Amino acid sequence: MQKLQRFRTLGLICLTALTGLYLVSCGEDEGGSDPKIPVVLSFSPASGEPGDNVTITGTDLDNATAVTIGGADATIVSNTATEIVATVPEGATTGKISVRTEGGLGQSSADFTVIVIGAVTVSGVSPVSAQVGGNVTITGTEMTTVSSVKVGDKEATIVGTTDTSVEITIPEGVSTGLNSLTIVNDGGTNTTSTEAVKFYVIKLHTDLTMTFDGEQTGTFTGSPDPEESTVYGTSDDAAVIASAQSLPAAIDGNFFQFEGFSSTAISGNYATIVQNSSALPAGTYAEFFSGATDQTIYFNLQIHVGDLPADYDGALFGLRMRFDGDDYEFVPTPAELADMGFAPNEEGWYSLSIPASAFDDDAALGTFQFTDMQRIAVAVRRDYGTGGTAGQQVTAEDGGIFYSQSFDNVSISVGGPYSFPE
Repeated sequence: MQKLQRFRTLGLICLTALTGLYLVSCGEDEGGSDPKIPVVLSFSPASGEPGDNVTITGTDLDNATAVTIGGADATIVSNTATEIVATVPEGATTGKISVRTEGGLGQSSADFTVIVIGAVTVSGVSPVSAQVGGNVTITGTEMTTVSSVKVGDKEATIVGTTDTSVEITIPEGVSTGLNSLTIVNDGGTNTTSTEAVKFYVIKLHTDLTMTFDGEQTGTFTGSPDPEESTVYGTSDDAAVIASAQSLPAAIDGNFFQFEGFSSTAISGNYATIVQNSSALPAGTYAEFFSGATDQTIYFNLQIHVGDLPADYDGALFGLRMRFDGDDYEFVPTPAELADMGFAPNEEGWYSLSIPASAFDDDAALGTFQFTDMQRIAVAVRRDYGTGGTAGQQVTAEDGGIFYSQSFDNVSISVGGPYSFPE
């Protein structure tokens, strides 16, 4: 009877909670006794060989039933609520550390790097991104006897090896995006971590690409403001050669050039639309962008912004992704480019690969689907200059400030940043 009365009381408490009068935990014990999901906060050291011990720290780790390193079962040496010591097993590969208890599964955010003595070590990949069919060079040690390289889970073709490098061709069927590399030599197998060694398989669309060297690709057009534009066209145009005041040295041939006098804040000219002078129907590039996100789409170009006023830190240019009704646009300042890790070379050219997540001007990200993108463009933007009359050419005497902008090798990549040839 006492037990029955206690369960009736408990039921009444739970019923009261469900009516919304107040919130309680509906368990027999007020604090609850269910085991909690373990949390892996860190581990030390960050790398090791099979047979080495690794210390895992976190919460609710007590009574662990299993620890895995890179998917391989590790031996548990000691175990408390906040710390586990485990031994790296034979056959382990670089990957996450997981801890399982009665409460569930906890996993590290970082990879543990498994070192196999005699296996290759990888220090880098060049270029850091490539398309299927492209060649890349993996550098490191113990490469002479490499017999197999996988990109993700696909076997690559080995072009050649030296003691410090192996050149491969990216295979068909490999997943777009960050990929690990699994390399086999006479000493064993090593799989790289996508955190420690960045390598992207990317794809490009010829309709969303514009170059000016040799055989030009992509159609370019624009609507230069007559008040502000004095030079407009490719660097080999006779009018450009005759009139330009600030043509930089070319990267690899011809490029596109704007010159003029800025007349208003954030002024300049709407530049160039790749592939078509008018927007193509929404969905034209749906297959190309399928599954892509603002983290995996990159706007790539090489650009020269000319001489700037002293201490200038205003808008430099605009990169546009056009949709039916508005744009996603990226309008950086020199400081913002520096913060992103970009700097001009000795000739003043920037080689930029900008993730779509940076495109937060005009329409807010998420307003349009990338599968509905219709065209891309580059625009002049300068945050200086005053005066001017509509339809009349602006000069320095009118309060205009001279600007110059050159650009080349424009493209959109899916899967990661584009690696410009060095």
